[in-house]
Amino acid sequence: MIICWAACELDKAHLAGDWQAVALYESGQSVNAELDSVRLSFQDEGMYEFRSIGFYREAGPFRSSGQYLFLTDTTVRPARDRTLRVLFLSEDTLKIRMQKGGNEQVVFMSKIR
Repeated sequence: MIICWAACELDKAHLAGDWQAVALYESGQSVNAELDSVRLSFQDEGMYEFRSIGFYREAGPFRSSGQYLFLTDTTVRPARDRTLRVLFLSEDTLKIRMQKGGNEQVVFMSKIR
């Protein structure tokens, strides 16, 4: 049981750092989008920041449970919660699944530092 528990948790050492989006899929189809400004950062202290096209930014605390990340955007009132499922995580690759407007999106990210 302990082995399964450890294997089912995200490796936070791999998660910490800055991530750059390199591919986006919506409902299983590749989306042609400008991804060079889409970034997600996780800090060891349990804080995250997401930046996207234009001036969109959200930030706040995050926590993980199993293969899920729970993000709380505290840049808006009331704070907004978001849940992401980590499909794959290594030292330099992050693949996450989320819902946007009722559609499933999968984002592939590469670590930039």
